[in-house]
Amino acid sequence: MRPLQRFERRLEGIVSGVFARAFKGDVEPIELAAALKREIDNTARILSRDRRLVPNHFTIELGPSDFERLNAYGQTLNHELANELRDHADIQRYTFSGPIEIAPHFRPRPRLRH
Repeated sequence: MRPLQRFERRLEGIVSGVFARAFKGDVEPIELAAALKREIDNTARILSRDRRLVPNHFTIELGPSDFERLNAYGQTLNHELANELRDHADIQRYTFSGPIEIAPHFRPRPRLRH
């Protein structure tokens, strides 16, 4: 990873964290897409000189109100998030280890896992 990319990610994390604490609210799909993209960026493994392997299965843990609200969108949201990941993977020259699977789950303490 280039130094500029590391700096951008660090800055994004700081700004996101400050705003998340200052303006607690509902999780939006754009935030989920950004978190998924960060996850594949952080877990990419070298496959060849110009390709990297990234995970294809993601579990998104949401608090009760976010889970109820976002789960209503069902497959449409999953499809859109998967498309965002595919577009990002094409730009970054990533290869998924299989078909993309995104599973939202209710958890008392939200987090993102792969």
